[in-house]
Amino acid sequence: MRKLRFFSCLLLCILLSGCAHVPWRAPEEDNRTRGEEGIDPLAYPQDQVIVTEEPPPREMPKDKRLSEDQQIIFRESPEADSLFSHTVYRIQFFATKYPDEASRVAEMVSSLVSENTYIDYKAPYYWVRVGDCETKEEAELLLRSIKRIGYEESWVVQVEVEP
Repeated sequence: MRKLRFFSCLLLCILLSGCAHVPWRAPEEDNRTRGEEGIDPLAYPQDQVIVTEEPPPREMPKDKRLSEDQQIIFRESPEADSLFSHTVYRIQFFATKYPDEASRVAEMVSSLVSENTYIDYKAPYYWVRVGDCETKEEAELLLRSIKRIGYEESWVVQVEVEP
């Protein structure tokens, strides 16, 4: 009985002393968050712009107007609820939260292609689209030319328009 008590005491001492010698390790630094301590994401001036549900202005300022052949049309929403509307195909190639950036991109693309450029607004984005294609095949041809300009992430959208 004494031997049993001695061995159980010895086993208990070994277990307790073994646990005491395990060094405590601090968690390793996460490489994904390195350098984030000094960054305040709300401090960037371009993030101070708040986009609301209000549609963009109908008239562009005089210094930002295009010539008659480079027409940009603002619409409140890509969907038109009209009995007399018809379907056209357009190429959507750019989206942003900033109306000035949308106007700048629309201006640049309208100077490169001979199609009307549209800026559709649905909170919180301004979608820049080009073309008034009657068939999907015609839209696919326009899509290829938009991709050649450099907008690889563009696609064909179907839009209901009023006459």
